[in-house]
Amino acid sequence: MNNQEKNSYVRNQILITLLEMMKTEDFDSIVISNLVAKAEVGRASFYRNYRTKEDVLRDEAERLNKELEIIRKNDDPFDIQLKLIRTLDFYKTHTNFYMTLYNAGLKQIIQDSIVDETNISTDQPALLAYTTSAFSYLIYGWIIEWIRRGMKETSNELISMFESCQTK
Repeated sequence: MNNQEKNSYVRNQILITLLEMMKTEDFDSIVISNLVAKAEVGRASFYRNYRTKEDVLRDEAERLNKELEIIRKNDDPFDIQLKLIRTLDFYKTHTNFYMTLYNAGLKQIIQDSIVDETNISTDQPALLAYTTSAFSYLIYGWIIEWIRRGMKETSNELISMFESCQTK
């Protein structure tokens, strides 16, 4: 393996191990020395890539955002329904990651991921920025409630609920 492949392996081992540990241990009680021992990587390897355990999870959330961006790359940006379906389907595909974050009390990482994905900037017209912001927090609220309820509904069922709210 070259250095890049080794580093990818290390990062992946740390992520997988941390997610496994989070299912059985309180997040705050997980210490880096136990994490790297279970991941079978060196402590220096952890700190070469991350400062904190949260950074491991933020890094994965960012990677997933990039993956979602690629999926939606050729979509009509004004097709809100398609954007919503793709987003919900994506979260459903990655249920394990998002449920683990939620159950560990790390909803902020999910929120930051959703809000950051919108790429709101001060250069945008105010109406567009405020509307985009409102939409991203609406999506966050729906996703968090969906996660809290165990993500039982399909994206189409959630879209139907959303549409029924708009017509009332």
